[in-house]
Amino acid sequence: MTDEFSGEQKLRIVLESIIRNVPKEEQSKKYGVSEAEFQKWHDHLIQNGGKLFESTLHERNRVPRTNKKKSNGAKVFLILSIFINLTFFTLIAYLVLFKDVNLESLLGSKTDQIVISEQGLKNNFVKTSNDTENYELLSEINHQESEEQFQIKKQDLSSIKDSEKSHNPEIVRINEDFPKKPNILPPWENLDLPKDVTFLGNSYDGRHVVYLLDVGTYVLDGENAVSNFQKVKKGLVSSILSLSPNSYFNLVMYWNLREVSALGPTILKATKENKKYAEDWINSLGDTKDSLKVERNQYYPKEVLYTKPGLGIVGPWYALSTAISFDPDLVFVISGNTPGFNRSEVPRSHYEGLGRINIDPLTTSSSVKSSISPVFKETAKKWYYSITPIGSLPDNEFEVEKLALAKLGLSGQLASQPIYQELPWDKTFDNFISSLEVGFDQIPKTHFLLSLPPYTSWPTSLTNSAREFAESSRGSFQDNLFQR
Repeated sequence: MTDEFSGEQKLRIVLESIIRNVPKEEQSKKYGVSEAEFQKWHDHLIQNGGKLFESTLHERNRVPRTNKKKSNGAKVFLILSIFINLTFFTLIAYLVLFKDVNLESLLGSKTDQIVISEQGLKNNFVKTSNDTENYELLSEINHQESEEQFQIKKQDLSSIKDSEKSHNPEIVRINEDFPKKPNILPPWENLDLPKDVTFLGNSYDGRHVVYLLDVGTYVLDGENAVSNFQKVKKGLVSSILSLSPNSYFNLVMYWNLREVSALGPTILKATKENKKYAEDWINSLGDTKDSLKVERNQYYPKEVLYTKPGLGIVGPWYALSTAISFDPDLVFVISGNTPGFNRSEVPRSHYEGLGRINIDPLTTSSSVKSSISPVFKETAKKWYYSITPIGSLPDNEFEVEKLALAKLGLSGQLASQPIYQELPWDKTFDNFISSLEVGFDQIPKTHFLLSLPPYTSWPTSLTNSAREFAESSRGSFQDNLFQR
């Protein structure tokens, strides 16, 4: 293998080891020669290198004195340049390995100096013909050395193998002293925030909720009506106050056919302040019809609300149209005996869109009270059985007959009340459905919660429509809150 190297190549290998201070074992391994052979080259250069100058002594004597001076100055400059370069690269290696200094920033500012130094060497050695070959050799070595030094910037202290660190306690200590990289927080995830809404002991899924509260004067009619209305208000206040701060809500009060008032024109953030407004409004309603009429109009009336339900949409469907306009995902319809509204309080314009309806009293029970036959009573009972849920029926037929006649306005406390033509609830439901601007998959979950007088129920057509809508919206229908 050693015979493959020329004399010039051997000289380059030895000079490279001397200039770069590379151990002989590493240099030998790099060029594939034995350490003994490398040492032989090294010793030969040291012992016989001076003869190169002695062999040309007689030639140098013939050179003019001015040229001799220049040659001596060039040699001195060469030696100083080699020493400076060696010191410079040794300092860089120390800073990079032990001081964590950016190599690129150091070399970038010194590159021009290296080039200038090489150019100066070249200019001096060209003037000395006998040293031209030595100059070319050293210039190439310096150039290779510069390129190799620039490659150091591609390496990082972290690339040192663990095995090497274990044998170098100083490197391990330095690494431990480095500022540790701060832990990066994981990306924010949309956490599943609480979205349960509780009302009257039950839990419902939703974060944007609208409460519809029936406040017609009819909610105070009948046995235990006042106490039941107080329970509804208490449960409503408790539900609103328990809403998560991340929730949104609105409170809409409705009565008669097309009357509403809302806490705000849009859905509101469930802040403490908004909750307090809702609580005060509910508690102000009182327990009398007069206070109910006054306090239910405190906030935004229908005139300033964005939604304007079309004609023919009345009662709970009018209120539900208003609620859906707020884009909630949950709606509670808390209703009383809506069909029992006081027709004297309703403008004639509210009947528009329902077809031909006789809004005047048909007759009074006093004119037919004495002519009730057993057949009529039996028919009234069967009719009452057909429209009343089984759970709401009384225990005996006498009570059924009494309630059936009372519902028809033919006896009892309702004997003096006028009889009116029933509203077409099927038609108003159709009007409501056709007015919806969203598909059924976007309709909020709607829960109907009825608080009715004892032995009273909604008309069959209204009940069936409400049940159908509740099931379609994945909600529920509870026909009597306090009659279980």
